[in-house]
Amino acid sequence: MDPQDLQSFEEFARYIAVEAGKVTLEYFAGTFVVETKADRTPVTIADRKAEELLRRSIEREYPDHGILGEEFGESRPGAEFRWILDPMDGTRSFVAGVPQYTVLVALEHGEDGIVGVIHNPPSGQTMSASKGNGCHTNGRRVRVSEVEEISRATVLSSCYALFVKKAPQKARAVLDSCNFAPGWGDAYGYMLVGEGRSDIMVDPELSLWDTAPLKVCIEEAGGRFTDWNGNASIHVDNAVAANPRLHREMLKILGDCP
Repeated sequence: MDPQDLQSFEEFARYIAVEAGKVTLEYFAGTFVVETKADRTPVTIADRKAEELLRRSIEREYPDHGILGEEFGESRPGAEFRWILDPMDGTRSFVAGVPQYTVLVALEHGEDGIVGVIHNPPSGQTMSASKGNGCHTNGRRVRVSEVEEISRATVLSSCYALFVKKAPQKARAVLDSCNFAPGWGDAYGYMLVGEGRSDIMVDPELSLWDTAPLKVCIEEAGGRFTDWNGNASIHVDNAVAANPRLHREMLKILGDCP
């Protein structure tokens, strides 16, 4: 696909992510009802209203495209292009008043993410990328870090408690190998890796609306995004993101543990 066409998609995705972020800010740090979904994750009126805005915007601009969103499911399955939406990644952070939640927008073509946007409404920071056009935050070109040794690396995970529960020996090996392991998680953490402000992100459990924008952002920032077996795809249920050297080292650590 022509990079200029992709740039147009990226600009649209960035615009609607920012607009959806404005919806979330109307409720952030305010009073609202928190419901629990069947998968035991929280959802609020802000999640739903933000996704409604995203869907309306896509329907107007690209009526033939499919849409898959976390809150309202899929429309036009089988369409050549599919927008994948997470109106609020990090709802637990949002509920707690912690400014690390993000709005995620991705465009899929041929089962790969060709456009990705990660927007953090509280800070106004927006990372966006499209294939062949680089990765930018608020118009500034960004790249992954150049740290080469895991012993010097900052390793993030969305929830280390979940990591320990799902893969205790792998989690212990990761924690023992790195320099610093804070919990700056969810897509906010992948944004930090793409900008080179942190070095590695490793997650034991993800959904498609989580992964869809991440791969193109990390790759266009010069890094690698795969599952724990090294499969480079948005259709994965766990992930590692880092610069190529650290990515290889992290896969080795994960592979050496049961």
